[in-house]
Amino acid sequence: MVKFLVHRPIAVLMAFTACFIVGLVTYFTLPVSLLPDIAIPEITVQISAQNTSARELENTVVKPLRQQLIQVARLKDMDSEARDGAGLIRLSFDFGTNTDLAFIEVNEKIDAAMNYLPKDTERPKVVKASATDIPVFYLNLTLKNDSAYGQTDERAFLDLCEFAENVIKRRIEQLTEVAMVDVTGLVERQLQIVPDKNKLAVLGLSIQDVETALAQNNVEPGSMIVRDGYYEYNIKFSTLLRTEDDVKNILINKEGRIIRLEEFCEIGVVSVKEKGISMSNGKRAVTLAIIKQADENMDDMKEAIGGTMDYFQSVYPDIEFSVSRNQTELLDYTISNLQQNLSLGFLFICIVAVLFLGDVKSPFIIGLSMVVSIVICFLFFYLFKMSLNIISLSGLILALGMMIDSSIIVTENISQYRERGYSLRRACIAGTSEVITPMLSSSLTTIAVFVPLIFMSGIAGAIFYDQAFSVTVGLMVSYFTGIMLLPVLYMLVYRTGLRKSWFSRIRINNPIKDHTLDRFYDAGVDFIFAHKTASVLFCIISIPLCVFMFYFIGKERMPEIDQNELIARVEWNENIHVDENRHRVNVLFETLREGTVEQTAAIGQQDYLLNREQALSSSEAELYFKTKDPSEIAFLQEKVYRLLKSEYPLAVVSFSPPETVFEKLFVTGEADIVAELYSRNKEKVPTADELRGLENEFITRTGYAPTGIAFENQLNIRINKEKLLLYNVSYDELYRVLKTAFKENSVATLHSYQQYLPISIVGEEQTVNTILQETLVQTRADKDGVEYLPLRELVSVVTAEDLKAITAGRNGEYVPFRFYEVQKAEPLMQQVKEVADATGDWDTAFSGSFFSNRKMLDELVVILFISILLMYFILAAQFESFVQPLVVLLEIPIDVAFALVLLWICGHTLNLMSAIGLIVTCGIIINDSILKLDAINELRKTGIPLLEAIHEAGRRRLRPIIMTSLTTIFAMVPLLFSFDMGSELQKPLSIAMIGAMFIGTLVSLFIIPLIYWFIYRNKKA
Repeated sequence: MVKFLVHRPIAVLMAFTACFIVGLVTYFTLPVSLLPDIAIPEITVQISAQNTSARELENTVVKPLRQQLIQVARLKDMDSEARDGAGLIRLSFDFGTNTDLAFIEVNEKIDAAMNYLPKDTERPKVVKASATDIPVFYLNLTLKNDSAYGQTDERAFLDLCEFAENVIKRRIEQLTEVAMVDVTGLVERQLQIVPDKNKLAVLGLSIQDVETALAQNNVEPGSMIVRDGYYEYNIKFSTLLRTEDDVKNILINKEGRIIRLEEFCEIGVVSVKEKGISMSNGKRAVTLAIIKQADENMDDMKEAIGGTMDYFQSVYPDIEFSVSRNQTELLDYTISNLQQNLSLGFLFICIVAVLFLGDVKSPFIIGLSMVVSIVICFLFFYLFKMSLNIISLSGLILALGMMIDSSIIVTENISQYRERGYSLRRACIAGTSEVITPMLSSSLTTIAVFVPLIFMSGIAGAIFYDQAFSVTVGLMVSYFTGIMLLPVLYMLVYRTGLRKSWFSRIRINNPIKDHTLDRFYDAGVDFIFAHKTASVLFCIISIPLCVFMFYFIGKERMPEIDQNELIARVEWNENIHVDENRHRVNVLFETLREGTVEQTAAIGQQDYLLNREQALSSSEAELYFKTKDPSEIAFLQEKVYRLLKSEYPLAVVSFSPPETVFEKLFVTGEADIVAELYSRNKEKVPTADELRGLENEFITRTGYAPTGIAFENQLNIRINKEKLLLYNVSYDELYRVLKTAFKENSVATLHSYQQYLPISIVGEEQTVNTILQETLVQTRADKDGVEYLPLRELVSVVTAEDLKAITAGRNGEYVPFRFYEVQKAEPLMQQVKEVADATGDWDTAFSGSFFSNRKMLDELVVILFISILLMYFILAAQFESFVQPLVVLLEIPIDVAFALVLLWICGHTLNLMSAIGLIVTCGIIINDSILKLDAINELRKTGIPLLEAIHEAGRRRLRPIIMTSLTTIFAMVPLLFSFDMGSELQKPLSIAMIGAMFIGTLVSLFIIPLIYWFIYRNKKA
């Protein structure tokens, strides 16, 4: 084949030129994204039940729904959380599940469960998780005239809310790149009716009379169609309340006297009692979460949004626009850094080639074939609908060092044949033909390492499909470029192309070219053969060292990524309202003002439609901080925790990375160990004191403080039934009076032109104690008249304390204790179980990232075993021997042992990335041994003695082996000095590969020949 190609150089050049041009064109059409587009196998069921306690919601709604949903096909895990007025059920599925079908099935199960739920239960909302639902960035709108950490101009802010919802939101949603805009921080309005208690008493009216009048004057019976001669008319009957004046003019007939509602009630449109607030850098804000269309380019969206914001800023100078949690910056920085690393790696490789080959023509040929290979790879990206993302680009960087191996080996082999006196054409044919088979085996053994990675369970397997694809395509394209294009380029360049140019006359006079490496190699082999016992002992010790380091080194799912952003979730664990919550957050933000560049907060309940997490309560806040440098985050986290705990010791504080696509896919903020305590006595509710005692005992025994359990203080109102009957007071009347006094009595709706406003009957602002002491309830004990009785005579109040959230899973309700940054998980779990068992009240189960990490690493061990098995079969086919593949594979435990030691020294753990680095290196490093043994076998077939064949094969393959090792190492070096997400993600992989490549090259050069000699010293070729 090579002979045919060398005789048809123009045809070969034209074919590769055509592929190069097509690849270059497709590069500019490839989609660019942060991570591969992966469907997250997760569905969330959101339950809303106003005025329902957490315990009642769990027993009457959440539990029946769980019992129905547990039957959904391919359900992997399920957990739920019930709070006052709201519940959440998370369903996790096996990766690969068709989430569209699962979504339909979940809705069917909910429809079936509705028959068993209370009649007034609102149908739960089902949300299907998607990486595209995560906002690309948040746009915060604040008033420029507001002072930071001070009061807000309420009237101006109401106008801002209306403007944001009706103008800005709609304008941004008109952009083709935007899927939707989710808004929070808006202030809603209501029509408020405040009855005068004295006038009510004088007129003999009750709250029920007001409600009845509103209901009678706010009905829409419908319409009818009537004929009138030739014409037909649609006659409508409507008494709907549409304006504030309509409500004021409602008439009530009391004992023949007509009274207007406004005569004894104060009526007006006011803002609804706030349940949540959004803050940005100390100012109250309206926050818009911008969500991208799944198939749109993020760069296009960034440009479109930027133009829209510039327009708004020029037209509305009183409004301040600020962007937070901007993932477009992360994408730009990461992609540009990885592209830069690809260029630097290529530059380092060219420098190595120039130094070793001694002239610039050979490196020019190698570089040109490399460029062609990389560009043709983009053609395959386009054909297989792959995107440029941090995984696929890092795969190309990883493949870069391996891709050049083929070019180096072919070029070096052709040069050796020319040095032996072969003609240029004959040298190109012979040099290329000789290495076709070993190069194919080398490429296949490397691919054999990557292919099993695709079969990893969960999202990790899907994520690294892109990396495996990049490496596989890169290796195969570079292989065919090396055996087809490179010999043709070599022949043309050395024959005619650059003969008389200054470029062709450049020579690099360096000692490497003058056989210094040969002397180094001979000395090394002589030393190893002179110390056979020590060398063999070195190999034997490496195997137990590899096993020891595997169990000794720290393990985690994904490497820690330096970020300059932090999310702190605070549960104050006190019954505070939103205004007090805001005050505390403002004080904290003002204290931390100097150490941060950006601060935003979601205080209390937020209004996001696509929020898949449990809604915040009025005593919770989610704080976002951004610093100048990632190194400041650890200090900031410690300072936030210290400040909060010193001022508010009851507060429960947890930290996590900001929500990004990466975080959503890998759940890096998950607790290491979650102790799930199931109560054995289903009739007894665990008290707050019992749970706090357990928590303190866990801290004492384990030395780890679990994330605290949040409790809420309650006021349980007990009704005196005897007095209700005695004074002829109905439950409805009593409940109506209580709701009105506590401003929770929403009775009707005002149908204005484009919006509906709730109508509420409320009492004056009073304390709970004042309401109970001074509120009067109308009684009808005397048939001839109406009397009033103090509320305190009918009810009594008892304080209580209960769990703020009720957590449950597939096995029922449990109390979770979450432990973070656990060094030794097994002893901690044993101690927690002993403490729980000692009480006799609890059954204990455990979950958390420790188990998922261990499962992942177990899978990687199996993958490594399968990869080694595949490599053995490939090598056995090449060498036609069962023994020689074992000689080659012997260096794997040696390389892995020293790579693990280097990882430990550099402070890294054994995680998915470093483990892949080790597995990949196992496929790369044995390529050197394959070339070496193939050369030894060929020389022995010609009758050369064993020891002389070892020396001669080593000298022939020495420069290719060292060059390929150095190029692979130098391709990884730029990743060590970059700090974007892509480089941080690949850093453990790079360290593992560099360590394994360094020691592996020495083993291939010196130890493998010694093992070969031990096996074949008494055998003939």
